[in-house]
Amino acid sequence: MESKIVKKITSSLLLCTIIAYTAPVFAFTKEETVYSKLNSDGSVYNTIVNDHIKNSEQNKIIDDISDLLNIENTNGDEELKKDGNKLVWSAEGSDIYYQGESQKELPIECNIKYELDGKEILAKDLAGKSGKVKISIEYINKDKHIVNINGKNEKMFTPFVVVCGTIIKNENNKNIEITNGKLVDDGTKTTVIGISLPGLKESLNISTDKIDIPNTIEITMDSTDFELNNIVSYVTPKIIDKNDLDIFNEIDQIYSKVDELQSSSKKIEVGANDLNNGVQTLNNSVGELNNGANQISNGQSQITSGLNQIQNRLPSTEEMNVNKTQLNTLSEGNKYAKQKLSDQVKNANTQVSELQNQLANVNTKLNAIKSGLSAGKISVSEEMTDAQLDGIINQINYKISEIDTQISQLTVQITEVEEIESIKMLAMSLKTAEEGKVSYQKAVDNINIYKSLLGTKRLITANIQSLSDLGNTINGTDTIPGLTKLIESNETVVQSSLKTIDSMNSLSNGVKELVKGSNQLQNGAVKLSGGTKQLVNGTEQLASGSKELANGISKFNKEGINKICDFINGDIKEISVRLEKLQELVEQYNNFTMLNDGNEGNVKFIMIIDGIQKEENNKEDAILEDKKETN
Repeated sequence: MESKIVKKITSSLLLCTIIAYTAPVFAFTKEETVYSKLNSDGSVYNTIVNDHIKNSEQNKIIDDISDLLNIENTNGDEELKKDGNKLVWSAEGSDIYYQGESQKELPIECNIKYELDGKEILAKDLAGKSGKVKISIEYINKDKHIVNINGKNEKMFTPFVVVCGTIIKNENNKNIEITNGKLVDDGTKTTVIGISLPGLKESLNISTDKIDIPNTIEITMDSTDFELNNIVSYVTPKIIDKNDLDIFNEIDQIYSKVDELQSSSKKIEVGANDLNNGVQTLNNSVGELNNGANQISNGQSQITSGLNQIQNRLPSTEEMNVNKTQLNTLSEGNKYAKQKLSDQVKNANTQVSELQNQLANVNTKLNAIKSGLSAGKISVSEEMTDAQLDGIINQINYKISEIDTQISQLTVQITEVEEIESIKMLAMSLKTAEEGKVSYQKAVDNINIYKSLLGTKRLITANIQSLSDLGNTINGTDTIPGLTKLIESNETVVQSSLKTIDSMNSLSNGVKELVKGSNQLQNGAVKLSGGTKQLVNGTEQLASGSKELANGISKFNKEGINKICDFINGDIKEISVRLEKLQELVEQYNNFTMLNDGNEGNVKFIMIIDGIQKEENNKEDAILEDKKETN
C-alpha cells in the first residue's frame, strides 16, 4: 500500500513537471498542389494531387485523412497504414510527401474558344492554319456559397486569383496582344501572362460601369502555320490580405455619426436661408427708407425756400402715417434678423455641450474598466492602439489556454488519486484555476469594451474640435459682429426717423414753431438723406453676401455632405461587409481533398491545357510524371 502511494505521488510530480516545461502540439500543416491536365477546349481528363505534411513537431506518428486514389509516398520510405479515408504515417520525425489521383470537380472551370479570321473553329482544325487567331479563355467559379449580407441571403463565391500564361514563337506569330495581362518579348519568343478573378464581380455586387473585374482572358495574333504551346494556369484562393480589412473597423465607427452630421448640416442650411430672407427684407425696407428720407429732404428744402407758403404746403397726416408704417415694418425686420443670429450661436453651443456630456460618460466608463483591469494586474491606457490592446488580449488568451491544460491535468489527477487529502488539494487547485480562467475571460471582454469606448471617445473628441474650430472661425471674423452692429445702427436710424415723422405731424399745430426750426430741420433732413444712402449701400452688400452664403451652403449640402453620407452608408458599408465575408471564405478554403480538424492547410491549383500541334499527339501525362519523379 505504501509503495502504491509513493508511485502515485512520484507520477503526479513527474506529470506536473512535464506540463510546466512542455506543451505538446499535435497539429500539422498540410500543403496541397493540385495538377490537372485539360483538353484544348478546357475539359479536365486527369488530376493528380501532391501533398506535403510539415512535421514541425517531429512527431513519430501522423494521423491524416484523404480521399485520393492510388496514394504513393514520393519522397521517402515512411510506412503508411490506410483504412478507408484514414491514413496513419510512421513519420519518425520526418515530413511526409505523397501523391494520388482525384476524380473531384475542380473549383474553377475553364472554357476555351478559338477563332480564325472572326469565325469559331475547333482546336484540332486550327493547327497549321494562317490568319487572325483569337483565343478566349473563360474561367468560371464553381465554389458558390449563400451568405448573409445586411440581413439578406446573397450568393457569393470563394475568391480565386487565376494567372495563366504561355510562350508564343515570334517566327510565325506577329502583333500579339492579350487582355487583362502583360507581354514579355525577348526578340525570338513572347511570353504572355494574363489574370482573371472569376466570381469576384458577382460577390461584390459591383456593376460593370463602376469597375470591370475580368473573368475572361483573350489572346490575339496574326499567325502563319499556327501552333500553340501548353497554356498553364495557376489558381490560388486569395484576394485580399486580412490586415487590409482593418481600415473598415475605423469606418464602422463613423457610421453612427453620419446621420447626425447630415441633420446638423441641414439645420445650418435652413438657418442660412432664414438669414438670407431676413436680410433681403431688410434690404428692401432700407430702400424704402432711403426713398422716404429723400422725400423728407426734398420737402424740407421746399419748406426752407418758401416759408411764407408753408401752411399750404405741409405734407398731409395720411402721407406721414404711411411712412411711419414702413419704418415700423423695417424695425420688425431688424429684430427678426438679430434673433436669427442669436439662434445660430446657441445651436452651435448646444451641440458642443451635448458632445461634452457624451465624452464625460465615455470617460467614466473607461476609468471604471481601467480600474477593474488594474485590480487584476492588467494595465491599459488611452494611448494604446487597437493592435496593442489586441496583443494584451492574445497574451490573456494564451494564459487561458494554459489554464485549460492545467484544468484538464488536474481533472485526470483527481480521478487517479485515492487519498482524500490529495483529492481536496487538487480540487482546490482546480477551483482556483477555474476562477482564474473566468477572471481572465472577463478581462478579455472588458478590454474589447474598452477598445470600442476608446474609438468612440476619439470620434467625439474630433467632433468637438471640429465644432470649436468652426466657432473660432466665425467668432474670429467680423461677420456676425458686423451684422449685429449694422442692424443696431439701422434700428437707430429707424427710431430717429419715426421721431422725425412725429415731429413733422406736430408741425401742423403751429406755423410759428415750424418757421423757427425750419433751418435746423433742413440740416437734419440732409444728414438723414446722406445716412440712408450709406445704409442702402451696406444692406445691398449684406443682401448679396447672405444670398451667396445660402446658395453656397445649399450646394455644399447637395454636392458634398449628402453625397458623402450616401456613399458611406451605401457603397462603402456594403463593400466592407462583402470583403470581410470573402476573407472568411478564403480562410475556410484550406484544402482540396480532406483535412483533419485542428490542422492547418493551404492549396493551389495548376491547370495545364494541351497545346495545339500540326501533328496531333497522344495525350500523355509527361509534366505530371516529371513532377512525380522530382518529388
